[in-house]
Amino acid sequence: MPHKRKPTADPLPLADGDTLGLPFFDDFAKGEGSPDPARWVNRGGAYVSDRYAKKPPTVFAATFDGFDANGVPRGGLSAVGLNDTLTSKPLLLGRFQPQDSLYLSFYWQAGGLLDAPNYSGGGNYYLRLEFKEATGGWQQVWEQRGTGRSTEFAAVMVVLKENGFLYDGFQFRWVSGGGQNGLRDVWHVDYVFLDKNRRKGQLQVADVAFTSQLPSLLNRYTAMPVWHFSDNPGGELRQQVGAQFVNYSGVPAAISWRAFARNLTTGAVDTFLRGSAPVAGNAQQTIAGVPSAAFLGTQSTPFSVQTTQFLNTKEPLLHTLYNDTLTRQTDLHDYFAYDDGSAEGTLSFPSSSAVNVAYQFDLTKPDRVKRVRLFFTGANTPGTTLYLRIWGDQNGRPADQPLVEQPFSVPPADQFNNWLDIELTQPIAVQGRFYVGYRQPAGATFVNIGFDLSEDAEGKMLLLRGTTTSWETLTGLGGALMIRPVMAGTITSAAEEIASAAPFLFPNPASDWLKVGQKAERLEVYSLTGQLVQVWQQVRAGQQLSLVHLPAGLYLVKAINGTQVRTSKLILQR
Repeated sequence: MPHKRKPTADPLPLADGDTLGLPFFDDFAKGEGSPDPARWVNRGGAYVSDRYAKKPPTVFAATFDGFDANGVPRGGLSAVGLNDTLTSKPLLLGRFQPQDSLYLSFYWQAGGLLDAPNYSGGGNYYLRLEFKEATGGWQQVWEQRGTGRSTEFAAVMVVLKENGFLYDGFQFRWVSGGGQNGLRDVWHVDYVFLDKNRRKGQLQVADVAFTSQLPSLLNRYTAMPVWHFSDNPGGELRQQVGAQFVNYSGVPAAISWRAFARNLTTGAVDTFLRGSAPVAGNAQQTIAGVPSAAFLGTQSTPFSVQTTQFLNTKEPLLHTLYNDTLTRQTDLHDYFAYDDGSAEGTLSFPSSSAVNVAYQFDLTKPDRVKRVRLFFTGANTPGTTLYLRIWGDQNGRPADQPLVEQPFSVPPADQFNNWLDIELTQPIAVQGRFYVGYRQPAGATFVNIGFDLSEDAEGKMLLLRGTTTSWETLTGLGGALMIRPVMAGTITSAAEEIASAAPFLFPNPASDWLKVGQKAERLEVYSLTGQLVQVWQQVRAGQQLSLVHLPAGLYLVKAINGTQVRTSKLILQR
């Protein structure tokens, strides 16, 4: 039972404009980042996202973990203590009486898609709700302790019937405790509602809300090269794109809806879903439509598509309108991806023996891999040596020998929680099914690769342990490994293929001039430090190019034709 006290002093003074009236409502659907500063005190550390909670009442929830407001772990690997707080702005409750039936309701969840709070007999892993007294002290009114297990969202209602809470300047807050090193011992809070004239069990307001996010526009991937998409847009598009919503009020609601795709390069818009209907009270429904392949498949240069779906609900409470709109971006650039770019977790393997990690991708036409992107999280050791590998397919498994192996290092700590681009020394031709991954030597330090828990690449991840020769498919992980092959495009004719196999710079070594053996829309020369030192446009096959202004040394020459890039080393002697 919480310890109850009566106020013994006047309420603390407040600045003008500091206080809010009722109703107080926030389901955090306004967007990702810090909680809305119009309703919450800043810098408590709680973080709003649509990526960490599992099946929240509406899209987005506030998450409590071991990171501070700057995203820095609060303590070391074994540190346990006070973590995040989420504190409301002061509220004007001075005119209310106990008989006005003020209730604060909310939903809470342990773990969700992340680490569940541990159990401790000492109560070190907890989520608490506290009310601020007029004297300035905080009184605990509710607590949930960790059990070591994840939970579904559960509802709580707390009545404000004590005079000690009914004053102008009242605040409430949640406080969490647990491991202080990152996404550990995680709690979530959602759908916070405080108002008068409520009854026990009345959890929602008049609200029709989305409860799930939009999926990728694509059927097989979350992103893919535009030249693969435009070959068969109808086959690559997801057949139904939409989301689920619920009518939280107990009475029918007349609503309408619309969904459209916007080309973010041209600004062109295509509506692929429109409708209206009455929705029964407390009913759930999914609305989805078929994106237009004709609209999306006409562009051959890289672009991004923003998909938007919204409800027109005519709800009376302004803050419930944020959960009526969903957006998602799909990139049609030069890479394949199964992830959405967010790393809710990590994937790592024991370091006692060597392991090979392979990620399966399937092509509808030949292509070339020019670089690979890996997402390294904060739990890594900079400088650790790994070996990038690309394999062809052999009976549904990676071939015995990789097409390429190239060493690389885990990046410095200030580059963690971001993508590392590994440029191949030359593009690697692939077709049909191929695999991208890495070899981790025996005894290497633990390596953690980003793992997206919002998407699912089931059956696409394979592992080869130690000296075994049998690959195993990793199943039941419920996520997508954050490795992306970046493609270079294909050689489109037999003549080009023959030309690509032969040296195309001559003489090499060169002195004062150079000729190229094939035409190029653009020819670029780079120093070994990566500096672009010379560019020619629309170069003819056999055209002589002057090099007299460049010092002797080793250079990298790139011949670019559309999406095709050919690279060769050039030695310049004097």
